[in-house]
Parts: sequence; structure tokens; C-alpha cells
Amino acid sequence: MRLPRWRGSAPAPATAVPEWPRVGPAVPVGVLSAVAGLLAAGLVGASLPVPWLLTVVVAVLVALWPAPALVVGLVLVLAALQALQPLAPVQPRFFALLAGVHLLVVLTALVRTLPRGARVQLAALGWPLGRYGLVQVGAQLLAVAVLVPASGQDGGLGGVVVPFAGVVGAVVLLVAALALIGPLLRRPPR
Repeated sequence: MRLPRWRGSAPAPATAVPEWPRVGPAVPVGVLSAVAGLLAAGLVGASLPVPWLLTVVVAVLVALWPAPALVVGLVLVLAALQALQPLAPVQPRFFALLAGVHLLVVLTALVRTLPRGARVQLAALGWPLGRYGLVQVGAQLLAVAVLVPASGQDGGLGGVVVPFAGVVGAVVLLVAALALIGPLLRRPPR
């Protein structure tokens, strides 16, 4: 480490090597983009009875072009298909879909803000993934609190509340997503 030179002090010896800051493990942004594409393919494959070729096309589109319009369109299609499912007791697939769609939005927003050739330190992903975890805890608890009593089990209201709660929940999620991603959309691309 170089110390500042003061008047009258001797210069630093020539053998002194400056210490560089330690950098943790890093991955290219393309890896995050590929993970987002695979996640999108998994969500589509688990939610829709579609041919595998369409699932691959969705994965490639999301990985190469993580535009907000594409991701929001995919989320709306998945939400509409979930709403059209026959009313049944709450299934774990819905909660996995909720977590997966949220992770897809987080990953694509992160990929969109970084330059294509950049590398991201894994430690830098801690803050966005920590926020994701906190939001998911609240979202999953809210989903359980709303959907379990409304599913018809244990004297719930069944078919009356579930479609209404789904529409209201979709609108609330869309407004919240736009409020959170709005600043990113207004920022010019790098």
C-alpha cells in the first residue's frame, strides 16, 4: 500500500507492490440472463401444456431480450391461465408460480440495468435477492391468508371470493411492480 509522500520524506521503495482490493467470485451478466431464460421456460412448461419447442423459444427470448414488455406479457399470460384453472383447494403449484414469476421479474430487471459484457460479483446479488426474499415472505403469507379461507375448505366462501381476489391481487401486483420498476424504465439504457 502506498503512503502519501510528505515534504522531506523519502520516496517509496521500488519493490513496494500496491495492494488491490479483494474481489469476490463474479459471473458474466449472460449467466444471469440464461438463468432468467431457464426460469421462464420452467414457468411456462409447468403452467401450460405446450410443446417443448415453444418452451425453448420463450427461454431464448427472455434470455436474449429481457424487455419489460415481454416479461409483463408472460406474467399476465401465466396469471390469466392460473385464474382460468378450475376452482380447487389451494395447490402448492400456485405458490411456486408466485415465487417464480417474482424471481423472473427481479432477474430480468437486474439484467436489463447491467451492460451485456459486464461481470457481477455474487456478493452484489445479496441485496436484490434479500429484498426478493422479504417480499416473498409477505406475498406468500398474504396469499395463504386470502386463498385458504376462500378456497371452500373449513367453511370458506369458495367460488365467490377466489376469482375476485385473483383479479384484485393481479391489479395490486401490477401497480406495485410498475411502482418499483418505474424508475428503472425511466433511466436511459447504458
